[in-house]
Amino acid sequence: MPNKTQSAVNFEDRNMSQHKLDTLYLMRLLVCIVRFGSFARAAEHLGITPSKASKDLRYLEQSLSTVLLNRTTRRLQLTDAGELTYRQADQMLALHEQLLDGLQNRRECLSGELRITAPMLWGEVMLTPLLLKFRQQHPSVRLVTDFSNRTSDLLRDNIHVAFRSTELNREPYLARFIAKDEMVLCASKAYMSDKSTLCRPEELHQHSLITRCTDYSRHERWTLMDKGKELHMDVAGELAFSHKQAIYAAMQQGFGIAILPRYLVADELLAGTVVEVLPDFSPKGASFYALYTQRRAESALVTHFIDFVIAEMAARPAFDAA
Repeated sequence: MPNKTQSAVNFEDRNMSQHKLDTLYLMRLLVCIVRFGSFARAAEHLGITPSKASKDLRYLEQSLSTVLLNRTTRRLQLTDAGELTYRQADQMLALHEQLLDGLQNRRECLSGELRITAPMLWGEVMLTPLLLKFRQQHPSVRLVTDFSNRTSDLLRDNIHVAFRSTELNREPYLARFIAKDEMVLCASKAYMSDKSTLCRPEELHQHSLITRCTDYSRHERWTLMDKGKELHMDVAGELAFSHKQAIYAAMQQGFGIAILPRYLVADELLAGTVVEVLPDFSPKGASFYALYTQRRAESALVTHFIDFVIAEMAARPAFDAA
């Protein structure tokens, strides 16, 4: 006689075997066999072999402890239990299709309110066109957006999505990668036209620099990457501004070399009116993430919106979303 351990194992094996095949698949198999009146035609429709169709139907009958089909050489005939199971299976499949249609309609007809925050410059340049496109596709969604460089508390401020250039170990929220926040050391073609090509970072001190000021200081520490290693340089700008837009304007007009987001100067780099300086020593960048909390009521809308932003960013060659 088998011992208790063997009996327990056999019970577990039988219990596990009942979950090997998907219930919806088995219901669809039964419905197809009945409608086609043939194992072979049903199997062809489902993309399986006739032998698998026959084996899986036997599995269904065993799991229900009843015979569903009487098989003869000429025809298949439903038993009474098979007739009941067939009708219930047909209804189950119809309900499943309705569920899928409902979810699809929900995705296509999103509604509700999204409260979003993003850094000012990135939000204005990169995110605004996407918000307008998203609104065109989903006119029932209300978008309330704050472009600000302050760090918001998503729960306290009741924000659904916060876009940040950040390091994840500093964030207590759920996060989705959006794109690289790549920086570029650049100058206008006009500024560089009568200058020799720079070869080493130390040569930057011989040039007019445009820095970002903090507390009215023109001094800034630039971090350049030298074959994966960080190279720190303390620089002082001939011009210093607290906002990147002002730095961008000064660089465009030929006042010197600056560090700016690549997305901001991508068109000028492509056109050749702005040139990259020291391309082998690119400034250290970061990554943009969409930060959010798990809220049951708005989760579908938030997920769809973030998916949309990721897809749109990936389609923009100027902003690497690898």
